Amino acid sequence: MTQVEFAAQGLALSREAGVLDQMHGYFVEHGNRLYKTCAMFGLLERPLGDVLEIGPFYGYTPFLLRANAFSYTVLEGDDPAAYPLKPLYQKHQLAVQYVDLFELFGAAPAATHALPFGEASFDTVLCWETMEHFNFNPVKFVRELRRVLKPGGRAYITVPNKASFQALLRLAFGRAEDHLIRPYFTFEDYRCNGRKVFYGFHWREYSRPELALLFGTAGFKVRQSGTFVAFQTPVEKPSVPRRLARAANTVLAGVFRRYGTHVCLIAEK
Repeated sequence: MTQVEFAAQGLALSREAGVLDQMHGYFVEHGNRLYKTCAMFGLLERPLGDVLEIGPFYGYTPFLLRANAFSYTVLEGDDPAAYPLKPLYQKHQLAVQYVDLFELFGAAPAATHALPFGEASFDTVLCWETMEHFNFNPVKFVRELRRVLKPGGRAYITVPNKASFQALLRLAFGRAEDHLIRPYFTFEDYRCNGRKVFYGFHWREYSRPELALLFGTAGFKVRQSGTFVAFQTPVEKPSVPRRLARAANTVLAGVFRRYGTHVCLIAEK
């Protein structure tokens, strides 16, 4: 599958779900990263067995990878914003469960600290750009990924790199502090299923060594740990300083792998 075909299928799915004027923008912004991640992990052309994907939202990867899997299960956040995809999940034979990972793994009295699946249920786990949204200790979540994998099964993980060139540049020059704080006020009264909660914040990003240490200490064999460069596709053309920063990030990350925009990891049970 080429990147053009990948984008065309995402557009067709947005039309079918009736979200072309609402959530399709998410796919447009992230499509480049999603395709690059699929290709980098080698997922587009080979059998994946029984797959669990956590938090795809409107990235459409379950639909685009379904043909390569024996079975495909989606674990999605229980937010009405994601509900328009329910009919498509059923049509494409994708099992989906809507859960609140904050309640499953957080400090709530009823927290089970367990995923709703049996031991050794999956060959492949995908969790892309999701763990940075967790406001809880991630150790039990990572242990659960290992528990639900079959022996020899692999988890493919990506998160934003907190040590990227762009992140370090922002810290060094005092940029974007308001961008990080103002959303707390914007969404302080956001309601989801009757509760004042918003799942979109990045509570904890990771560097490459941190993510590898997290999974390795939780019992995984870390087969690959690195970074890559992928930028969101903005609705409007980026400013000149932003374009220069992106170009510098690409060059620097090509020489010093630590500074890529995203961390990627393959962990095996």
